[in-house]
Amino acid sequence: MPRVILACDPGERRDAVQASLVAAAMQVTLSGHAEDAAHLARSLHADALVLLDAPGCDALVITQTLRHDTALHACMIVTVALRDRHAALMRAGADHAMGSGTTADEVAEAVLGRLQRRDQLLDVGAADARRRSADSMVEAIAGRGSLRGVIALRVERMPELAAALGNDGALMLRGQLRERLAPLLPRGSELTMIDEGAIAALDSATASIPDMAESLLREARQALRANGRELRLRVHAGYIECKDSAVLDAPTALRRAEAAAREARHQGLSAPHAWCDELGARLLGDVELASAMRQAVEQADFRLVFQPQVRMDRAEPFGVEALIRWNLPGGVSVPPNQFVALAEESGLIEDIGAWSLREACRTAVAWGEQGLSLRVAVNIAPRQAMQPRFAETVRQALAESGFAGDRLLLELTEAAVLRGAKTLSRSLETIRSLGVQVAVDDFGAGLATLAGLRGLPISEIKIDRSFVRPLPGLPEDRLAVETILRLAQQMQLRTLAVGVENAAQWAWLKEQGCDAAQGWLIGKPVEGAELPGAIGALRRARGQFAVDAATA
Repeated sequence: MPRVILACDPGERRDAVQASLVAAAMQVTLSGHAEDAAHLARSLHADALVLLDAPGCDALVITQTLRHDTALHACMIVTVALRDRHAALMRAGADHAMGSGTTADEVAEAVLGRLQRRDQLLDVGAADARRRSADSMVEAIAGRGSLRGVIALRVERMPELAAALGNDGALMLRGQLRERLAPLLPRGSELTMIDEGAIAALDSATASIPDMAESLLREARQALRANGRELRLRVHAGYIECKDSAVLDAPTALRRAEAAAREARHQGLSAPHAWCDELGARLLGDVELASAMRQAVEQADFRLVFQPQVRMDRAEPFGVEALIRWNLPGGVSVPPNQFVALAEESGLIEDIGAWSLREACRTAVAWGEQGLSLRVAVNIAPRQAMQPRFAETVRQALAESGFAGDRLLLELTEAAVLRGAKTLSRSLETIRSLGVQVAVDDFGAGLATLAGLRGLPISEIKIDRSFVRPLPGLPEDRLAVETILRLAQQMQLRTLAVGVENAAQWAWLKEQGCDAAQGWLIGKPVEGAELPGAIGALRRARGQFAVDAATA
């Protein structure tokens, strides 16, 4: 815990700054004059001196006194004074001068941030050093023969949070987190911070690794302060218990605890996740699958199938949705939800998404040469949509294939659109300038935040199959879809129902004014070469599929 001397005349101002410094996990000692401040700084080996300039406590005099004492050159000096005093204070040796209107929280943030930045410049807090420190800590306890377990805490989106807070704010956050967690550890156990969170190594005196993981996780989720803001971190925990009979080297124990923490985040668990053999086998399987996926990207081993979409007013097919499929060597099919999630984690989703766009446009052009003009909808993963070059990827796919932009629809999940509205807005405007339309997929779960779609260039919403499945069902089942349709009409958005499987669903949706539908009642996904025949059959049937289903 950093030791700080606070030099200031008594009063509310001093009390407020003292409270903020203590809240920022610093040990504070009060002083009233130059000689006392210098003595305390020397005897306590103070890390910093905070001077609130006032007639009875002259910050300039105290700074000059300290800087003449060679034993105190390492003590950082932060002053709060009128602006016309700043130049003199800095010449006297102050490390940082702040205005007299600075708030108590801003003083605390400046002190802790600069202390931690000093450590970083000395390579104490650098990322590599923190990682080496974690390895050494676990190895040291293992070397004593007393390593009972390792706990890893992983802060969700920590790199983005650090970028938003700035270097000082991020270091302040880590410092507070450490001061919160360290006192919870039993004697002989140790804690170190890493860029993604924290690592705790527990010795044999610890009674329960799961209970300790739960305690650390609960404390890490308590409110912290940085840059004048109160923050509650989204933290996940993983742990491994090192049994006496287990032969496990320290680096492996550390990596497995971190893998368990990542798994907790992946599954959205609120409780700590334990490493187990099943998790190890699955992770190895994911690694092998990611390797096969990388090869599939290089060799373009994916394929697209296409499911027809029809207008409900006259059962006329007008478009298709392109759905990606992947078979492993030997014909084993990998479910899309599994390999798409893995592609996002492994960074391959952009390559796969770009291929899907190009292939869908190329296939649609081939249909056009056969006299078949259809709109093609392509799913876009959230990570792909957030990339700066996303609009350029769409433009290139259109240019290379010769496909008309007004025949292409991009589908983004509702969660992705709402979460990244500001980032996506400019990219979507560029895409719309190409004539390309944008739809919100899986719509329905975010009704409370529907206002977040206003102002975005969205032309269509797809009602999620979970809402369509029970229709016409009970009144409460119908209410959700009725609300979606009514709101869409008010916002002048087209609607398409997904997963229409029987005539009763079709009839109810049509009566309520839903614009379009897709599902097995209309047609299953088919290969690109088979699509023209499937569309021809639909046009000849003229909606007879709905009648047939109703009378079956």
